Amino acid sequence: MTPEELVSQLAPVRFPESFARFGTQDALAAVALGILIGLALSALLRLLTRRRVRPVDAARARIAALQGLDDKARLAGLAALLRRFDAEAPQPEAFQRALYDPQAAFDPARLEHAILQAAQRGGRP
Repeated sequence: MTPEELVSQLAPVRFPESFARFGTQDALAAVALGILIGLALSALLRLLTRRRVRPVDAARARIAALQGLDDKARLAGLAALLRRFDAEAPQPEAFQRALYDPQAAFDPARLEHAILQAAQRGGRP
C-alpha cells in the first residue's frame, strides 16, 4: 500500500461545531486585537511625529529663563549653558574675571552670543 492510498483512506478532520461558528467571543477577541494594534500604532506615530526642538531654540529659551535672576546666578547659569552646548568653547576673559571677582563688571550679551553660536554648531541641548 502506498502512502497516497493510506492518506486517502483517512477520515476527514472534524472540528467541533463551536469552532466553525463565529460567535460573540470571537468578535470580542477581534475587537481587543484591533484596540491593541491601534494603541501600538498610536505610540509609534507619536514617536515619529513629535516636535523636535532645535538646539538654538532651546538655548534661547534657557537664556530667557536666566534673565530674571541676579547677576551672579545669571553668570553661573550662562557658564553652565555654554559648557552644556560646547565644553571646549572659549570663554571671554572678562567673563572669567566676573565669575571670581564680584567687583568685575561683565556684559552677559557676549556670553549669550557665544552660547547661541555653540548651539548653532550643533551642540546638544
